[in-house]
Amino acid sequence: MSTTKKPVILAFLDTETIGLDPFLHDPWEIAVILRADGRDEEHVFRIRPDLSNADPQALLINRYHERTSAPDWKWDDPHTAATRLHSLLDGAVLIGSNVAFDAEMLTHLLGRYYAQPRPWHYRTVDVVTLAVGALYGRAAERTRNDCDATWYGRVARAVGWPWKSHDVSRHVQIEPPSPETRHTALADARWARDVWDQVTVPDAFYAASDEQLAAMAGDARSRLRGGER
Repeated sequence: MSTTKKPVILAFLDTETIGLDPFLHDPWEIAVILRADGRDEEHVFRIRPDLSNADPQALLINRYHERTSAPDWKWDDPHTAATRLHSLLDGAVLIGSNVAFDAEMLTHLLGRYYAQPRPWHYRTVDVVTLAVGALYGRAAERTRNDCDATWYGRVARAVGWPWKSHDVSRHVQIEPPSPETRHTALADARWARDVWDQVTVPDAFYAASDEQLAAMAGDARSRLRGGER
């Protein structure tokens, strides 16, 4: 009997919350970029939180009052949003920056409606840890090639400790969200997606077939001739 293997679904995730304690603080903006069959679908949910225990510093950092007072801001129905989230994340691998925090926040949110509030895959992926691992992997390769173990120290100095997510991101050539979009759920989810792709997806040039490389070269020659006119 043959079994059909389920496709891997990736969910690049970020939440904005009113504090850091999942027992006290609600997520109020949740972004999911769902990748299935090579296509990305963006989803954003806005759920009005209970502010009675809100951390003022958290509200300041994610600009809660400023953003939610915008004329075009609309809150989603909580039950409808939770139902949709549970369905989207069923079996998905959660990926993000410190995504274990986001997963814990969603667990408490979905626990209000579901006996199984963790429908996603049990292993989550932190893109900062992934990127640092990639940098140390490069250090290992260069150490073998150059017989120079100082590469490890260079990585350690570059990423520091504890790792600063935006510094690590820049070391893998991904610019973090701008100050204007930072701490908005969708911008941070897109950033996590870009770091993941930078580390796990080969550059198009190296993954291209001979025919694709020839087409790239032809396009480059055409642009060069156009610039010489």
